[in-house]
Amino acid sequence: LPAPEMADGRSEPQPGDLIEIDGTLHQHWALYVGHGYVIHLTPLGKGTADRKHPGDFLGCSGSPVPEFIRRVKKELLVDVTVNNKWRVNNESDQRHTPLPVEKILSCAAAYIGREVTYHSFGSNCEHFVKKLRYGEGVSEQVRGA
Repeated sequence: LPAPEMADGRSEPQPGDLIEIDGTLHQHWALYVGHGYVIHLTPLGKGTADRKHPGDFLGCSGSPVPEFIRRVKKELLVDVTVNNKWRVNNESDQRHTPLPVEKILSCAAAYIGREVTYHSFGSNCEHFVKKLRYGEGVSEQVRGA
């Protein structure tokens, strides 16, 4: 199924919401933690896997290197999205029960500043934020690839 239209980012996300950000090849995902901030995976700037490929949005595209490291950062949503469209996407709530918001936020906060392994087709930015929301990694992006 095609992805729904991206919103213009005008709806107000709530803490614990998943944010899907429009990208050229793949979507980038973040977790909204409140007061305008999100937690998401960012490139470290090491090696060929972290170089900017055409159409690569924050390193979440299908890189030619299958495994590399990302840093978890807390940043303003407006800084992460730049001029890209975004939307709240909690559609996996239909198949998975979200953890309590307090648990989602405390788990997310514990990851800030940490480095995590990233695979384009196994443990990506979508898996990361969905693991925080549901307690397990889920990726519709990989399933549809």
